[in-house]
Amino acid sequence: MYNPNSLKAEEFISHEEILDTLAYADKNKNNIPLIDAILAKAAEKKGLSHREASVLLACEDKEKIQELYALAKKIKDDFYGNRIVLFAPLYLSNYCVNGCVYCPYHAKNN
Repeated sequence: MYNPNSLKAEEFISHEEILDTLAYADKNKNNIPLIDAILAKAAEKKGLSHREASVLLACEDKEKIQELYALAKKIKDDFYGNRIVLFAPLYLSNYCVNGCVYCPYHAKNN
């Protein structure tokens, strides 16, 4: 059962939810009013849902993509200033091939 608040990977990572989210993003990738609403929410710096993020990632409108880049830079600058920031990868499954001992997805850490 999909539960985004669970601490168990098999509950907060759901194949069906991933497929539904990708379908939602594909359906809304050119929905400019929705994209504008998501960008406005992002500007508040309180976080986005995975579905909202998926719509922004799927967006094909060149003007909105440039707005997204500008907003992302502004948010990054507001949080971290003028420096290079490296982010950890986003995992979409609980299958690990790297075996990093610090990672919660490492089989031996479960």
